Amino acid sequence: MCLQLGGLSCGDYKKILMKTGLVLLVLGHISFITAALLHGTALRFVTDTHDAVSLQYAVSNILAVTSAILIIACGISVIVLSRYLSLTSLRWTVFAASIASALFSLVCSLGLLASIAITFANQGRSLLATCSFGNSELLYLTPDCPFDPTRIYSSTLCLWAISLALCVAESTFAVRSAQLTHQLLELRPWWGKRSHQLVTESSSLCEGRDLLSCSSVEPAPL
Repeated sequence: MCLQLGGLSCGDYKKILMKTGLVLLVLGHISFITAALLHGTALRFVTDTHDAVSLQYAVSNILAVTSAILIIACGISVIVLSRYLSLTSLRWTVFAASIASALFSLVCSLGLLASIAITFANQGRSLLATCSFGNSELLYLTPDCPFDPTRIYSSTLCLWAISLALCVAESTFAVRSAQLTHQLLELRPWWGKRSHQLVTESSSLCEGRDLLSCSSVEPAPL
């Protein structure tokens, strides 16, 4: 297929794609589990369609779950692309999926950041909306709360922080995947004229030589 791509051999390029896909796959699964734990331990008790704050919590968690599913699908497609570099349709699919995943993860990060800021601002009162009190100093006087009110604040914030970090990592690796696929598609400006000329010049130099001399050429640096 190709002797060199962006200063890397095709074998090295496949390895980079494979590692990127595996990282996206792991991040997506961990993010999905974190969002599920967050919903099961806290948000399912406080969701109220008539309350703007609790509705924002639910939307941000839905965004986190959707982002995790997109990242998992993107990771699988990147791994498949590492085995079939010659498929142009697959390159475009991975490129579009990577951009969509990066944007969705970024939106998810903003939503989670807003949830954390709102919770800090109201000192966790919105998390206790379903309980029969409005003062956090009276937690021990409420036996009918549907969850443990003494742990809901710290547990929710901790899970939100983990989910936020995962969304930022997902966005970073999705951008990396988009960049790698962008190079495969030889689009401007990321591919760059210089890298393309290096590959062309290296191929043209090999035209007048035998196969052994061409195989000994060192790959050009990035």
